[in-house]
Amino acid sequence: MKKATSSPAKVGETTTAAPENGAVEYRIKPGVPWINGKRVKDQQTVTLNAQEAAYDLGLGRISPAAQPVPDDWPAPAIGAGADDGRD
Repeated sequence: MKKATSSPAKVGETTTAAPENGAVEYRIKPGVPWINGKRVKDQQTVTLNAQEAAYDLGLGRISPAAQPVPDDWPAPAIGAGADDGRD
């Protein structure tokens, strides 16, 4: 029986190593109060491993922070007194 081994990256091929525990930072969709069974209060991001993120990813509640904000998410709220560009 042969053992499975991983082959090294080929020349010109890039690889990205996941953090040691597999945790990834995710952006929280505006208006979502709970992620992975925990209250998020005013957090904008959360760090989860693949198993923890699976349910909320499937519902569209979170998105990888390294990727652009999904088009179907509402625009972030503008803080009080901030100039929103409208006159």
